[in-house]
Order: sequence, then structure tokens, then C-alpha cells
Amino acid sequence: MNFPMSPFTDDLAVDLGTVHTFIYGRGRGMIVNEPSLVAIDKVSNEVIAVGTEALEMLGRSPEDVRVAYPMQDGVVADSELAQTMLKKFVRKARGGRAVFSRRIIQAVPADITSVERFAIRDVVKGIGATRVYLVEEGLAAAIGVKLPAAEMTASMVVDIGGATTSTAVVANAGIVESETLRLGGLDMDRAITDYIKHERHVLIGERTAERLKIVLGSATDPIEDHKSAVKGQNVTEGGPEMIEVSAFEVHTAIEPIVKQMVEAVRTVLERIPPEVAGDIHDTGLVLTGGMALLAGMDARMSQATKLHVAVAESPRQSVGRGLIALYDQPLLLRRVARNVELA
Repeated sequence: MNFPMSPFTDDLAVDLGTVHTFIYGRGRGMIVNEPSLVAIDKVSNEVIAVGTEALEMLGRSPEDVRVAYPMQDGVVADSELAQTMLKKFVRKARGGRAVFSRRIIQAVPADITSVERFAIRDVVKGIGATRVYLVEEGLAAAIGVKLPAAEMTASMVVDIGGATTSTAVVANAGIVESETLRLGGLDMDRAITDYIKHERHVLIGERTAERLKIVLGSATDPIEDHKSAVKGQNVTEGGPEMIEVSAFEVHTAIEPIVKQMVEAVRTVLERIPPEVAGDIHDTGLVLTGGMALLAGMDARMSQATKLHVAVAESPRQSVGRGLIALYDQPLLLRRVARNVELA
């Protein structure tokens, strides 16, 4: 689809996540929503598919094709693959035109190192941008759900994504306290896969594990033990097999990960000053990110923190919405972003 040109199309916001990439255009909203995946021909070492096309190959690719995540734990794992993937996504964002954006606002984890920051810079420079603004995910999420991030009164947001759980207390356009846990939805998928392999002796694929997480997963004890049929490979006999997996089994598999997420939030609450704690007691916290939609996650967080917990509207898009909103708030952008010249 080709988009009409406008004075705003040079400005993009990028939420380059481990599992999903969202790109927003100023004045146009979300224009790219793709899995952060690439498919590589092992013989030629060329990228043959990205995004949704690469996802379709996951678990079904021929022997000479490898499907990979260029991002790991919210940071660049393979600069060349990440750059190739982002180039294709940006081309799609610009309606197929090979014209690159002048400015990009990019979300990064709060605990990003100088080496990881340089890797992001290298990837974005490679797609032709002249300037990138790096904004911490917690701040972006807070702005995206319209919390008063620039005011003195503190707010709290917990962004639970595919590979990281970022907890941030924000006030006066800054991070008062934060914690980034390198665990997310992908780790739950792997935990489900491992549990079924060891307990049921059946090997299932990543996409099957993700479906079980969505259909049966819960952050609290399941009220009813629903079941879902899945197909996989018997690890003992080697042949295909179909089994029924219960909600109790899925909960058992992901519980250690959920517990770590909850503890990370509690750790931040223990570190904040008393005045800030008083603000959070009144305002509660907001859950964003894809795993905010996991059944019972809000109830589990509320039970553990004794706070009011709300799930953001369209929580997967909270970070991207916050990033693109900053173009219309240049003073706030100047306060919250790390401005990196690329020219």
C-alpha cells in the first residue's frame, strides 16, 4: 500500500523488540507491525524473508534455511541482520519508496550499556537516518498510556514484552527508579516447551507453545483446568503424537517466570523514596507490553504489591505510541532522549 506524502513522513518512531517490531509515522500512526524475524539461506548466507514471511517458516523451514531473531533481550544480537530487517521494515513504512527517514526515535532498555547503545546507533545509521533519539522504554510506555511523566507526581509502569520486563517509576520527565529483567513472553514459550518435553515426553514447536500460553496460560492458579490438544513428536519413539495439555500444566510451566517478574516489581517498590511511594500508593501502576494480556497478570501484580493495577488499552502499542507522541512535544523530547548524531 502506498501512503500519500506529507510534511510529517520523514519522522519515524521505532519499537524494535526481540519478538515484534512496531514502526509509527508522525501524523500517520502505526504503519508497520511485524515479527522481528529473518530467514537466512545457509548456502548463500542471504536474507530471503523478514517479518511475517519469516515467521511462516519458523519450525517448518527446509534444512538449508535458518530462521533467527536479530534482537535478543531487547538489544541488538546481530547488527547485520538487524539492519537488513529494519531496512525492509522502513521501506514498507514509506510505501515501498527507497527514501530514508531523517529522524528516528528509538526505544531502548533502561539498563542498556554503551556497547549496546553503539550497536543500536550502527543499525539505525545503516538505514540512512541522520539523527536518532534514544528513549528508555519505561518513559516511552508512560507517555504512551498518557501518564503525567513530566509532572512531579510519580507514576509507575511495568512493560512486559517478548524478552524483557521493564519496571519504571517516572516523574519530572525522568526515571526515579527502574529495573529491567531479561525475561518475557519468549521465555514462557520455552518453559512450556521444556515442561511438555520432560513431563509428557513430547516435543512441540515454538508457535505451538505460544498458542498454549495464549489459550491456557494464567499468572494465577487456573479456576478451571481447561485443556487443548496439541501435536508434536514423541521424544522416545520418534513418531508424531497428539496429546491434551491442561491449563494447570501451562501454569506450572510459566509460574517460575511470572514469579520473577513480580519480584522485580516488588524490588523497585522497595527502593523508591517514601514520598514517591506515597504517590504510587495513590496512582497505582499500569501494565503494558504483550504479556500484560496474560490472564490474571493484573490480579497477580495487585495481590503482590497491594496496589491498584490497570492494563493499558492496546498494551503492545504503548511504547510506540509514546515515542511518536514525543515529536509533538519537542521540549519533553529534549528532556527524555539521548540525542545521537549520525551524519
